[in-house]
Amino acid sequence: MKQVIFDFKILVDRDAFYHDFASQFQLDDKFGDNLDALWDALVGEIELPVSIVFKHLPHYSRDFQPLVELMKEAQNELGKDVLSFHCEHKTQK
Repeated sequence: MKQVIFDFKILVDRDAFYHDFASQFQLDDKFGDNLDALWDALVGEIELPVSIVFKHLPHYSRDFQPLVELMKEAQNELGKDVLSFHCEHKTQK
C-alpha cells in the first residue's frame, strides 16, 4: 500500500495542506482548496489503496481538526484496507 506523509512542521495552514495534497497526488489545477474537494479526491480521484499519515500535527489546532475528521470519515466510508489514516504525534523533550 502506497504511503503519503503530510508533515505539519512544514504545513502551516490548511491552504498549505491542500497545495501539498494536490501535489503529492498529482491532481490537476481543478482541485479546489476546500473540504468538499478533498472528500471528492479521497473517494474518487486518487489512486487507492493508500495510507495517509499526518506527522507532527498540532493536536490543539482547530484549523486542522476538520481535516482529521474528514480523513477518518473517508477511512470509515472506504474501509481501512483501501484508505488507512493515522496521526503521528511525537512530543519533543
